[in-house]
This record gives sequence, structure tokens and C-alpha cells, in this order.
Amino acid sequence: MESGKRTVQVNVKMSAKDFALLREAADKLWPGAVVTNSGIILGLAKMAATQVADKKISRTKRSR
Repeated sequence: MESGKRTVQVNVKMSAKDFALLREAADKLWPGAVVTNSGIILGLAKMAATQVADKKISRTKRSR
């Protein structure tokens, strides 16, 4: 099976306060990098998704 990249559109709704928090986190993770708003969101989301996937915690075992 050939692996290829696909373009997927993702719409995100968040408050200005939430976006400011994401921008602050991006500035700390990637100081001096020129990143777009979508790049910040996708970069941080990918890092979080990787952390969650690596934990291999079932939905029923999560603390609430």
C-alpha cells in the first residue's frame, strides 16, 4: 500500500483567551520560529495526540 499525504480541512472554534494560551505555549516550545496560526494549533494537537496514544490508557481506566 502506498503511503501519501492528503490535505484535510479542519475547523477549530476557540476563545481569544484559549488561542492566546496556545500562542504562548508555541512561543515557549518553538522560540523564534515563524509559525502560522494553523501551524501552532496543528503542532500542539499532534504533540498532545502522540502523548495520549503512547499512554495506551483505556477509556474506562482514565481518572475523571
